[in-house]
Amino acid sequence: MGLKTGEINKLLKVSRVLNSTLDLEAVISEVLFQVLEAVGAEAGTLWLLSEDGELLEPAVALGPKADVIRDLKLRRGEGISGKVAESGDPLLVEDVTKDERWARRFDQSTGFLTKTMMVVPLVTTERCIGSLQIINKVNGELFNEGDLTFARALINQCAMIIENRREYTHQNQFLETMLKNIISAIESRDEYSVGHSQRVGRYSLMLAEEMGMQERDIKLLKRASYLHDIGKIGIHESVLAAAGPLDPAAAEALKKHPTIGAKILSQMEPKVVIRQIWAGVMYHHENYDGSGYPTGLSGDDIPEVARILSIANSFDRLTTDRLFRKRTTEEGALAEIEKGAGVLYDPVLVDLFIKAAMKQRHIDTAKL
Repeated sequence: MGLKTGEINKLLKVSRVLNSTLDLEAVISEVLFQVLEAVGAEAGTLWLLSEDGELLEPAVALGPKADVIRDLKLRRGEGISGKVAESGDPLLVEDVTKDERWARRFDQSTGFLTKTMMVVPLVTTERCIGSLQIINKVNGELFNEGDLTFARALINQCAMIIENRREYTHQNQFLETMLKNIISAIESRDEYSVGHSQRVGRYSLMLAEEMGMQERDIKLLKRASYLHDIGKIGIHESVLAAAGPLDPAAAEALKKHPTIGAKILSQMEPKVVIRQIWAGVMYHHENYDGSGYPTGLSGDDIPEVARILSIANSFDRLTTDRLFRKRTTEEGALAEIEKGAGVLYDPVLVDLFIKAAMKQRHIDTAKL
């Protein structure tokens, strides 16, 4: 049975989504939405096998009880969706109550009334990674072979891409966890720096959002925030954990950490990704008037990522206790940042940072 013009257009729309984002949830949500709309279904869930292959987990659920479904799981081979994921064969079920494979505990948990069901396997070239479960036609009719043809066409188009997106997501999670652990190990050498890089990341992203920064640049900024002090791995602990203001020799030693960090990053790949992170690490102690280090860059010659990190880094230092200096209030820190506009910091970014901080304060206050 062939596809109708409207169904072909929906396939093309999903293709555009698949090729425009690496966000796994966005991809899966669009796939499920288009199937529900095309076949006129009430609800649906896209199940993916867990890493150990023992469970089916709801990647996305749409419909009246979607929020509840997201907290439920199927054992491998359980229910109609579990059987389809195990066998790799699609199923049309006219009346689930007469099918012994049906996992009725879901309706009992959610209060939803399942009548008819269509389930399609999610198959890559190597294995079945899950199943697409579509429930109840809105008009009360049964799912038919035409519905199944469309659902299979869409799922066949998407299965490998979904698997690749999931792998991409897992690799990103691994990378981010690894970065946090590396930085935590470095920061543990100085008890007053524990959590510093993650806080700098939070303040940097707060400013980036106010700037309207693109998603790709935000991700790179986040990684630059985590790694901005990685060069401190090459600084002696006696300097990092000094009980008071540094003497001239120690201060000069500490000033080497941006160059050390940049050298570490210069050995990493791919360069197209590392370039912006490297710039944040290398130049986050440059001042807007050219009085900073290590190279004395000034104004817009300082890469934007470094100008952002400079403000976020200073704000965290001002609002964090040190052994020889108590932290200042948020208001006091913002006043200090504002005082440094045009001298230490990019004045445009200072204005945006203050606006972003005030917005965040209102949000935090509203939660109390």
